[in-house]
Amino acid sequence: MATISRYHTTPTGTNIHFTETGNPNGPLIVLLHGLGSSTETFTPLLPHLHPEDYRIVSIDLEGFGKTPLSSPDVTLSIARYVNDLESLIASLQDPAKRSLVLIGHSMGGTIATHYAARHPEQMRGLALLGTGRSIANIPAARERMLGLAAKIRAEGIGAAADIAAMSNFPMMDKVNPRLRDIVRETVAKSEVEGYAKACEAIASLDHVDPDYSRIGAPTMLIVGSGDVISPPERSFGVKEVMGENAWVAVLEGVGHQMVLQDLEGCVQAFEGFFQRIRC
Repeated sequence: MATISRYHTTPTGTNIHFTETGNPNGPLIVLLHGLGSSTETFTPLLPHLHPEDYRIVSIDLEGFGKTPLSSPDVTLSIARYVNDLESLIASLQDPAKRSLVLIGHSMGGTIATHYAARHPEQMRGLALLGTGRSIANIPAARERMLGLAAKIRAEGIGAAADIAAMSNFPMMDKVNPRLRDIVRETVAKSEVEGYAKACEAIASLDHVDPDYSRIGAPTMLIVGSGDVISPPERSFGVKEVMGENAWVAVLEGVGHQMVLQDLEGCVQAFEGFFQRIRC
């Protein structure tokens, strides 16, 4: 597939890098990666997202990939990420169209959920991989994220890369060492401040759950049975507050990097998702 690399400058000053492929006249799919990743997260999945029918855009969030921090002293937040996403989507399609599909992994899923709750009239479908709810009211989780931000500022991005290489996979299972290396290498490409500021955005007391009841579009939550970063119960909890139009697909023996660890399982789950959103 031909892929175009482009940039869009938002009102906040973020110069968002994104890639585009697929049918330029089709409904819009936007892909949002997680902490420490980039557009490359979804590369293996792209051929299975029906590029013959859909216009597929993958974003580097501020502080990651080819999207630099807009300034050294910028404060990242989930709200800022959502505002930037609003600006980009408005530049790509008519906001009045009910044809938007958002697919987000981990932190990207959180951003996608906030956007969907803010703009339910635009949504055709929502897919969340390894997602979770706000940790603002979970002191231990907040301390871990803030501690991670402090650790990498003190020790460098390699510390985050080593942690991710372990925590992104089931703890008790044997994992192909090459998969761990891929995660380590991916996170190691991040800039220290981009990663640290994103950790602080996730842990911020200002990050509260959106109004899930506003999301009426079909919503699929994919989770690995061995995900220790966002365990299955979190996805089931989100499903409960979203209602009957949401469902959970559990990938057995898989951790937080489901596209990397079980592409076939993800593809099967997405086939069901596309059947639902085409109805």
